[in-house]
Order: sequence, then C-alpha cells, then structure tokens
Amino acid sequence: MTKTETIEALLAPSLRVSRPVAACARCRSAKIKCDGKLPACSACERSGKGSSCSSANDEFARGKERSYVAALEAAAQRLQKRIEEARTDAAARQPRQGSLPPQRPIQPRKISGVRRKEASDVDELVSDFGFLTVNATSRDFHGFTSTMSFAKLLLAGASKQELPSIESRGLPPRYAITPMINHYLENIYVLFPFFSETDLMSSLSRIYHEPSFLASAEPLDVWNVRLILAIAYASRAQRKGDEDDKTALQHVAAARGLASYVLHPGSIAGVQALLLLVQYSLVDPAHFDSWYLIGMASRLVVDLGLHCEPPPETKMSKSELDLRRRIFHCVYAFDRLISMALDRAFSFSDDSSAEVHFPDSASEASQSQLFLRSTKPSLYLFDIRRVQSSFFQTTRWSSRTQWPLATAATYASSVSNDIHAWYATIPASLSQRHLVLFNLERLYCQILVVSPNQRVPARSMTDLNRELVFEYSAQFADQLQPITQDVGWHAYLTYADICRARYVGQKFLEVLWSDFDRLLKTTHAILEQPMSVVPLDNAQRAANCLRKIIEILDFARIRWGMPEMREMFEKESAVLFSRLKSRQTEVPPGQYTATAPIANPSTGDAILPHGVKVEYYPASTQYSYDNTASAQLPSPPLLNDLTPQSDGQQPQHMLTPPDDYGASNNYGYPAGSLPRRSYEFFGNRSGQ
Repeated sequence: MTKTETIEALLAPSLRVSRPVAACARCRSAKIKCDGKLPACSACERSGKGSSCSSANDEFARGKERSYVAALEAAAQRLQKRIEEARTDAAARQPRQGSLPPQRPIQPRKISGVRRKEASDVDELVSDFGFLTVNATSRDFHGFTSTMSFAKLLLAGASKQELPSIESRGLPPRYAITPMINHYLENIYVLFPFFSETDLMSSLSRIYHEPSFLASAEPLDVWNVRLILAIAYASRAQRKGDEDDKTALQHVAAARGLASYVLHPGSIAGVQALLLLVQYSLVDPAHFDSWYLIGMASRLVVDLGLHCEPPPETKMSKSELDLRRRIFHCVYAFDRLISMALDRAFSFSDDSSAEVHFPDSASEASQSQLFLRSTKPSLYLFDIRRVQSSFFQTTRWSSRTQWPLATAATYASSVSNDIHAWYATIPASLSQRHLVLFNLERLYCQILVVSPNQRVPARSMTDLNRELVFEYSAQFADQLQPITQDVGWHAYLTYADICRARYVGQKFLEVLWSDFDRLLKTTHAILEQPMSVVPLDNAQRAANCLRKIIEILDFARIRWGMPEMREMFEKESAVLFSRLKSRQTEVPPGQYTATAPIANPSTGDAILPHGVKVEYYPASTQYSYDNTASAQLPSPPLLNDLTPQSDGQQPQHMLTPPDDYGASNNYGYPAGSLPRRSYEFFGNRSGQ
C-alpha cells in the first residue's frame, strides 16, 4: 500500500537530504551535477544565481512535483509575493510633493573568481575565432554583442589605410560623366567584360530619372557608376593628390557607404560589385589590398558554382550562361595577374576549372548589338592567362623537386612554342594599345620561361638562357618605360605591371652578375635583321635597361606615394651601375659602330672588327607553325611618338630560341611536368 504524505510534510521538507530527488532547473538545463543543497545548490551559488535556484523556492524541480496541489499553492504564493513587491516599488517611485524622488542605492555587482575566469576563457576563445558571433545559448556570457556583416569584414581586411576625409557630393550631370564612362568602356571593359554594357546604361538611366525608366535607382546602380568613375579617374591621374586622384577618392568614399547593400555573398551581382573594387585596387594599391579582394571574389565564384559548367538539364538562357562564363574568366584572369605579380599562390587550381568554356558573345558579331564595344581582346587575354597559369603552377607550386637539364629544356621549349603560337593568333586589326599590351605579355612570359625557378635553379641555367633573359628584359623595359611617361596609356598600367617590372629587373641583375663579362662581349641579334645593322653595345644597353626599370618603378612613387620598390632596386643595382660605367670608359663607343660585322661562313655567326662576337638566333618565321600575323604586330612605342605606325614602318621581330633548344621528340616527359596540351587558342578557332 502506498504511503500517503500530508500537506504539512510537503510544505516543510527536511533540510538534510542524502540524495536530491531531482536537479534544480538551472543545473538540469546545463546538464551538470546538482548537490541539492539548500537554500541553493553549490553550482548556483558559484555562478551568482542563488536567488533564482529552484531549490530555494520550489519543493522539487519543475516537472518532478510529487503533489500537483502543493505545487499550485506554492506557485500562487510566489506570484502573490511578486505582486506585493511590484506594488511597493511602484509606490516608492512616485515622488511626494516638495521632495525629491527616492533613489535606491546602487550596489556593486559581485563577481566571484570562478565566474571571472569563465568570462576570461570565453573572451580568449572568441578572440581566437576572430569575428565569429557567440552562440545565443551561452547564457552566462553577455559581453560580446557586436554584429559583423560580410561587407564590414571584407573592407576591414582589404583596407591598407583609411580613405581621406573628403566632402561627399552627388553625381555630376550625365553629360559630364559620359566621357569618363566611355574611357572605361573603350580601354578597360573590353579586356574584363564581367558585366553587361546594357545593364550599365540602364543603371545610368535609372539614376538620372529618364522618362523611359519608371523604377528608381537602387544602391547597386549607384555603386557601379561610382566605382567605374573612380577607376576611370584613377587611371588618368598622373600623381598622388592631383585633381583626378581626388575625384577618384571622392567617388570611392561615396560608394563605400553603400557596401553593406551590394557586397553580399551568394549572388552574381555581389561578385560583379566586388570585381569593380578589385579593379580599383589595382589603380590605387595604397588604400586597398588587391590580393585579398580577388581571393574573396574567387571564393564567391566557387560558392556559386561558376567554376563549373551547369549540367545539361539546367534551364538557363544563352545570355545568362554567357555572363557566368565571362565572370569566371575575368576572375581567373585577375587572380592569375595579381598572384603572379605578387608571387603568391592562386586562389584555385586549373584542374578545378578546366571545363568552363569561353564566352560566345565576344566572338560573335551580332547586328543587334552594333553600338556595343567588342570584347574580342578579352579572349586573347584569357588565352595567355591559361598558359601563364599552367607554367607558374607547374614550376612553383606543384613540387620543389629539381628537374634534369634535359627535362627543363624540353618543358621550356614547349611552353615557349605555346607563347609564340598564341601571339601568332592576334590579328593586326586590334587597336594599337592592345597590340602593345599583348606584346608586353609575350615578353613577360618568355622571361618567366627562361628564368630560374624552383624546378630549375640558377646554377642550372645555360648560357643561352642568360642571353635570352638579357634580350627579353631589355625589350620589356624599352616598351614599358614610355608607357609610364604618357598619361594616355595609363589605363593599361596597374600596380601589377609595376610589380612585374620589379621582377624583370631582379632577373636582369641576377643574370648580369652571374656572367658579366661574357654577356657584355657577346652581342645578340635577330637573323632577319640586315647585315648592315650593327648591334648596340651591350654595356650601354644594360645601363639603359637598369635606368628604365628605375624610371618604371618610380611611377609607383609619383602616382601612389610608394617609393619602396624604386629605393630597393636602386640599392641592389648601384654597384652594377658603377661597373657598367667603368666598362664603357674602357672601350670607346666608336668601336661598336665603325663598321658592319663580318659573317663567319663556318658557324653563321659574325665577328666585329674589335673582336666582339655576334650570335644570331632564328627568326620567328622559322618555327613550324604559321606565323603570318606576327609580322604585322607593332614595334615598341617611342618616348615621343605613341601614335599608330604607318605602313612603311619596320615590324618588330620576335626573338626565339634556336632549334636545338629543346630535347629530342622521343624524350619521355615526367608526369605532371607539362601544361595541358589541349590549348585551343581563340585566334585558331575564329580563323583570324
């Protein structure tokens, strides 16, 4: 028979219990052991929750009551007590006539040592995680309540220094910004078409309230126009602090207030908005970190699946599919450009994005879009980025195992053939500036191929490699230095190009120091040049190359206030400059230009009267592939004349390795040492 208990026994329990019937409410929810101590358990006492411990006011924990009536009576008593306390407090708050309202003394909060250590541990854990938000279930922690958005996190990580405080102004009239919009579209957009030109014009119409557009402008419209204007003005600025530079900063500062509305992960519009910021960071590296921004853009692209072709069963319009491909290849081109210029790892490998096709809109001439700019130059840029990416990833990031000399020569020869094959597809119908840009890409690629790397150390370089580095570096400096002096070409000049020039200068110094006497005594020429043209003195050419590299690096000081690269290169090249000047005084300049070289019938080389040997390399037309287009490409721009060439001007010939540069055709390539041999360049596909 069940033993009955009276109400008095339930209302007055014994203070000593050998084992608690059930844990208090707090210990039960926290899943910790409760000792049932009265009036409050030990856990609640340590955490400062003794007054709210259920053991102090309940007979048993909630849900474990032995008498339903007793529980109701106890709850009624507690509620009645709280009502009386509330009435007392309300009466005390009402001020009496002629007297000040009573003030309750503020008691300092008592924090036990255990709770203080617990809060310190939580703070340390949160600091390790960075900006992660503490879970709402952490009931005993109330000190971390900040909210962090994606835009705030992105800008906090990408900002190098704060933007100057400039008075924010509205957008100028449309007629005033139209020339700058056209400047961006004609020079920059055609190389990186990651948005639709039609969408940009629609944004302008909504901003300026044209009658045909009833919808009001959205933050994304203002962001796009502001950033495009900032990029255009920054690309025209000649020095830090001039009017164009201030106007660019004004537009960026105004657009930054809209970042939380447009920079969102998980949308194509968010990626496009971020790519505009990437473009601006390349023309204003003093305020934004381009490598961080392109890394975030690459992760957004991967999250959206743009690095893969959509499955065949996916219903997607042709324009939407084409836009996906354009965005991906622009991100790919930006990532490879920035990562290689800064000598850092890529955001994603080629293997993870090998199946994305080229966009079709750039290669198709639609009669309904005659007013739009042709984005065909972007396809040639995407082509060379694939070749650069494969070589850079194979020689620097795949492995550090050194190759045998034969393997290195075979691989370098195959990549060099890819570069020349790509260059041969470029038609002469492109604009003069795009042709010069692609010629710089070719020279830079050839310097990468013949320079030392992790697979081919400097001690394994051949004499031919050193001569090629000398020649390509001199040509690169000759062509890039005039561009830095003409503001009309600055739309194609970014921080990555200055970093490339620093790399070329370093390789040029290394080669000269490794074989100084032989490189200056041996003069190189191209086989197609007439015998009456005497090569220049290599000592003078080397000094001119170093001077031009310094002038290129000085552009970063003048334009962005970043003199570090120039100062470092001047220190590294000071001793070599002195040695070159001494070398020039030893041999009078007239000896190098007195007579034409005399051909050696046995070797095909030529020897100048004063004993300087001239080595001739095969011309580009001696390669097996068809190279009809390369003869039409322009020569490097002159300092005082950057206008398109006339028909009677001499074309620039390509310096190519001799036929015996590569190993035999039956040589076994090591696994993973070659780039994808399935390159199908755009020029070959289009029949240009």
